[in-house]
Amino acid sequence: MSGTRSFRLGYSTITWGPTPDLHEALGAIAEAGWEGVEFISAPLDWLGTPKRLRGLLDQYGLEPSAMLGSVSIGADRDEALERQKRLIEYAGELGCGLYAFIGAQRVPLRLPTEEEFKQLADVSESLIDHAEPYGITVVYHAHPRCTVESEAEQDRLLSYTDRLQICLDVSVSGLMREDPIAQIHKYRDRLGYLHMKDLGLSKFCVMGEGTGELDFGQIRETLNEVGYTGWVTGELSSYADTPAVESCHANMAHLKSVGY
Repeated sequence: MSGTRSFRLGYSTITWGPTPDLHEALGAIAEAGWEGVEFISAPLDWLGTPKRLRGLLDQYGLEPSAMLGSVSIGADRDEALERQKRLIEYAGELGCGLYAFIGAQRVPLRLPTEEEFKQLADVSESLIDHAEPYGITVVYHAHPRCTVESEAEQDRLLSYTDRLQICLDVSVSGLMREDPIAQIHKYRDRLGYLHMKDLGLSKFCVMGEGTGELDFGQIRETLNEVGYTGWVTGELSSYADTPAVESCHANMAHLKSVGY
């Protein structure tokens, strides 16, 4: 079964770890039918020059969907910010139109303070300013163990920065007992990116093998309904039960079975 979709499908290298075999990863992603690649965790000296990586992407008929990094609001804030600026510059030379980031590290055993939301917003604004000349969209990815984990915390962050967009991870929404369908509608005007994997019992898993809380067919329909035209990126963590190449193919197979 196949249906129409307003968006493009990419896949993350995260399952291959910080030093992926790029030929294996890109080959599997292309063969499975994904259109783009998100690069995460792999250092730039492993990826090589933007020209080299662009050549590899062209070889496999893939587009760079996103570069994903992380920030800090602690003592190493300025150092972390400079490293992310280099990642943005790399993305610009690669021809990648989106930079996503997580962070900062959450302080254990207490909720974030308003000052921490403001500091994270300030970092976001600095990244947006740096990315603007490259035509790169900057998005924040709410994630467990980061300053912003929940929908309510995300709203606090967004209240301090008008330009920041979000990466909605439907599996994280499910983990937080939130409704990703409602969130797609709510954030439709600030939805810059989407992550998808399935949610099992206390773990993430291949799409279609979860507890049934996430309806990927309905997610497709909702994205079409709101007119989302960006990237939707499949992924599975490097510590998952299913190997990288197998999960890459299995995730796409499930999406195709529900109309993607």
